[in-house]
Amino acid sequence: MNPLPDNIKDFLRDAPVCRIATVRPNGTPHAIPVCPVFDGAYLYIDLDGEGVSAAGVKSNGQVTVLFDEYSDDWSKLRAVILHTKAEQIEGEWQEVTWAMIREKFPQYSQVEWEPRMTLALTINGWSQWGFG
Repeated sequence: MNPLPDNIKDFLRDAPVCRIATVRPNGTPHAIPVCPVFDGAYLYIDLDGEGVSAAGVKSNGQVTVLFDEYSDDWSKLRAVILHTKAEQIEGEWQEVTWAMIREKFPQYSQVEWEPRMTLALTINGWSQWGFG
């Protein structure tokens, strides 16, 4: 895999939302928006451990992630697609991750949202458009 260029890393780090796609245990696709944190190596997300996406992660572990930026001026459209493998994290790694999540998204503290199924996504491949 080609390493992520700095401008792509910045795009991932700054994004307030992305979409993830998983495959349900019965083989049908499922997609949801999530609030990601990117540390330059891993992409972190937190899911409802009893939800459809969590079931897909538990049965398969492969997650496709879409970061995009829309503009009515289509010459400014940008997107990054990541092909990842999900790993549930716990303990100190989860605590460190949640410190990053709360720093980027203070709204989590306002609604008293606590860790559920926290995932570290390892990037195995990627593609992009609109970044030159």
